[in-house]
Amino acid sequence: MTRIRAALTHLLISATLSAIVICLLLFGWYPLPFFWALGGLMLLILIVGIDVVLGPVMTLILFNPEKSRRELILDLSLIAIVQISALGYGLYSGYVSRLVYGVFDGKVFQLVQASEIPPKFVLEAKRPEFRSLSQVGHGYIATVVPDTEQAASDMTFFRALGVGPQNLPDFYVPLSEVTGQLRQASIPIQQLQSKHASLADNINDAVKSAGLAPDEVAVVPFNVRTSIYTAVVNLKTVTMLKVIAENPD
Repeated sequence: MTRIRAALTHLLISATLSAIVICLLLFGWYPLPFFWALGGLMLLILIVGIDVVLGPVMTLILFNPEKSRRELILDLSLIAIVQISALGYGLYSGYVSRLVYGVFDGKVFQLVQASEIPPKFVLEAKRPEFRSLSQVGHGYIATVVPDTEQAASDMTFFRALGVGPQNLPDFYVPLSEVTGQLRQASIPIQQLQSKHASLADNINDAVKSAGLAPDEVAVVPFNVRTSIYTAVVNLKTVTMLKVIAENPD
């Protein structure tokens, strides 16, 4: 096998594996439109840079058909170790920081990653459906803090540590239980029409495509790290209709 052929073969294998991982990132752990805000680009650069570019280049440099079989195996093994290590690190980083929830806190949706919820709190959640985190994909739920002295005291303590209700599974409830709060927090589409015409048009298109009336959706801000997106909730099914990467304010 020639040097060029070895490098091209390596490139094909690396590109195939990387494509599978990229699909996992884009459709499982870091879906659009959250991909950029969650740091998916850095993981993409790591995977593509090392697995698709650096690996085949190293093969092109080190592969020499005149070397002994033992030397070739050693060289290719070292390259494989570098690639597997980089891929493993990328997969681990992506997994622990994957998107698991969009949590409505009564006013806005908050983005929550797996790394932001202590495992102990997950296991001790009051509702069984919240005692585990999704391995792939995410869900939209709400958080309700009980109106008790104990809950208020707990939240004072947690907020001092930089932890909000969206990070505490004990307070999680299905989105269907806060329909009234969603309506109250909703921004009228007519109001958006005068300030953000393109956003209002985008929302109206989504509403019409779903066969809904304007009053059958709730338009709520979505806090996505350093950006604010727009969440459009179908109030008939109480499910997320669309998330738009535009600020409604």
